[in-house]
Amino acid sequence: MTGRSGAITDPVAADVFDGLTARRHPVSLTWDTAGLALAGHERGETIGWDHLTTIDWLPDAILLGRSDQPGWRLKLPPETPADLIARLPPRPRFGRWIDRFGFAKSLICGAAISAAVFYAVINSPNWLGRRLPVAWETGMSDDSIADIAANTCHTPASDAALAGLVARLDRDNADGHLPTVRVELVKLDLVNAVALPGGRVLVFDGLVKQIASPDALAGVIGHEIGHVRERHVMQAMLREFGLTMVLGGLKSGMSNTFGRLTALRFSREAETEADTWSRTQLAQANISPIPTANFFTSLEEQSPDSPLPISAYLNSHPDSASRAIGFQTAYRRDQPYRPALDEAQFRAVRQACELDTKAKPWVPKLFR
Repeated sequence: MTGRSGAITDPVAADVFDGLTARRHPVSLTWDTAGLALAGHERGETIGWDHLTTIDWLPDAILLGRSDQPGWRLKLPPETPADLIARLPPRPRFGRWIDRFGFAKSLICGAAISAAVFYAVINSPNWLGRRLPVAWETGMSDDSIADIAANTCHTPASDAALAGLVARLDRDNADGHLPTVRVELVKLDLVNAVALPGGRVLVFDGLVKQIASPDALAGVIGHEIGHVRERHVMQAMLREFGLTMVLGGLKSGMSNTFGRLTALRFSREAETEADTWSRTQLAQANISPIPTANFFTSLEEQSPDSPLPISAYLNSHPDSASRAIGFQTAYRRDQPYRPALDEAQFRAVRQACELDTKAKPWVPKLFR
């Protein structure tokens, strides 16, 4: 064999895989400045150096490919002459596109892409949750509450009282351009309330029994309606269940995930927005915020390790002390406050789960 510019005297045995079949085709190779000549496979051909790519450099072989023929492979033996190796394209170090772009630039680009994806995953629910059609949530509502239909408490007087309270609090929807919020009492001795998709709010009987004032009940229900109107429910679902579940199967299997729906946690920002919404609506409805402040103060006095059911509310809502201050500072001495419910209405709400003999105690799947 001669040098780079001379004639080839000693062919090199190699194997070709044409990418069309799995069959191995033995060939002999010669080369010069024009390219790599193959003999013994079909009629033979010469491949220009600029069409060859180095796929891998293995201990027992060198694998070459062709940029103009995907799937084509040439397997060179480990004893390939140095003159031929010198003519081959550079061996890959990190991967094709990384080698072409440069390792440092690829690392910076990859870090930037990862940061962008992380930012989108964290923040896209807040942006997207406010923009999805409200009708999508409405379609989920009946499915999500199907599991506890037998555990909700209803009397004509309690239903009327709660509907009237919602109408006073949700004054911005007086024209009915949004789905009406429906408040349901649930026979569960737990001091909590949750907002669900489609404008459903669940108030547990333990909370109703714990609250001493209808104005405080209005403040808590106003907070949950705030979650609904600020679209926090959909935002939390996007984070909890992922975009695929919400966008691809809004109604599939929702009744089986009700326990997880009631366990949704909103961000501190969302909790603050819901409190602000509640205080604004209380002011517009001429309902005093002081009883709500007192309720949060009583929560703060409860130890987080308390065995009482009230600890559940502490665990799912942050910093009751600062929330109490927020409602206290919303009080206006010159405002003509009037009770959220009269005595008979408040009594009807508090006694609903006792008077409704059809309502069964609810044991959430989450706690079973």
